[in-house]
Amino acid sequence: MPTTHSTSPFGVIAMSDINLWDRATWDAIRRARAVTYGEIAAECGVTYKAVSKWFYGERTPSLRNQILMAKALNIPLTEALKNISDPAIRQAIRSVIL
Repeated sequence: MPTTHSTSPFGVIAMSDINLWDRATWDAIRRARAVTYGEIAAECGVTYKAVSKWFYGERTPSLRNQILMAKALNIPLTEALKNISDPAIRQAIRSVIL
């Protein structure tokens, strides 16, 4: 069963508080690689409208969907994790996807 919380020097961190999502960068990657909202929706198991809301800034995708979207956009995990410096959080994310 995946870890839902991680302890860090700052206390317990909920997985829902972790964000890999960088809308502008990921949208530029999506456009450069010609990946459609429909393709991302299929990879994430959500609707086209949900993906549209993510990219228009109306909603933030869950961590699970951020990871699936990174896969759809061919963004390596190391690149997606580059802004996460806490090793406990990095390990918790890896436990979700491995």
